[in-house]
Amino acid sequence: MEKIFYTKTSNYSSSEEAVKTLLTRFFGVKEPIILRTETGKPFLSQSENSPLFFSVSHTQDLLFIAIADENVGIDAERLSRTVAFPAIVKKFAEAERSEIATKEDFLQHWTVKESAVKWLGGTLAHDLYKLCYARGNVFYGEIALPIRIYTQIFENHVLSVCSEADFENAELIAF
Repeated sequence: MEKIFYTKTSNYSSSEEAVKTLLTRFFGVKEPIILRTETGKPFLSQSENSPLFFSVSHTQDLLFIAIADENVGIDAERLSRTVAFPAIVKKFAEAERSEIATKEDFLQHWTVKESAVKWLGGTLAHDLYKLCYARGNVFYGEIALPIRIYTQIFENHVLSVCSEADFENAELIAF
């Protein structure tokens, strides 16, 4: 049950309001309670007896929410975003740097890494440069994370999901 929902950022006053709307409308969760970990990762209170996991990413234009039966992290970036990626890439591992030749390559690596940070429940400040996305896998230090990676270009956005669940055939649903 892997789904990715998207909407214009202007359609909801907050991402939490959008998540609650989705959980109620599409999953029948009555009065969902959203809590946060110490690092700020939002999660659904398990008092609902529904083991649903979600992750949120928003850009200037769109809000994306991944929902699954397994832990999940999502990130999106606009392809038109201005970014001086060569300076940032210098901090990446060599295996990763060798795969990044264009801004699109960089944005794909960045969104995979940020979605992996969300999957871990960590923070960008603590975990981003400990991660390496190379050869289709995400490594935390020397350890390959047990996640599947899904990326795609969608409406001028690079979208990446990291999860134990397989998002390869996930539906993208407007709401």
